[in-house]
Amino acid sequence: MPKPSLLIVDDEELLCELYAELLEPEYEIALARHGDKALEKALALPRLRGLLADVRIPGINGLQLTQEVLARRPDARAIIMSGTDIVAQVRRMFPSERVGFLAKPFELDVLQQAARKIFGR
Repeated sequence: MPKPSLLIVDDEELLCELYAELLEPEYEIALARHGDKALEKALALPRLRGLLADVRIPGINGLQLTQEVLARRPDARAIIMSGTDIVAQVRRMFPSERVGFLAKPFELDVLQQAARKIFGR
């Protein structure tokens, strides 16, 4: 059975690669460092399960990206990451069953747990 796809979006290349390495055993990973490119990739991935997106990225930000992807891909889910506490804003914008939030910095095991909870597998 093919693995579901997960798109990781962060403008910091090393973080993208670290998150990818951590999650690759369970998901087919795609990477993007720019919001507009991420939207194109998200809409093109045939088995997109989810989006792991930093809020501050070039182009459309992570919140706008998540809104667009969830509107166009009803089965997709997302984890939004931010170095600032915007959890209240995220909760107002998105249904909690489809979107999680991680405050940066976080431990890698916290990311794994959040991915399993939000994206399943």
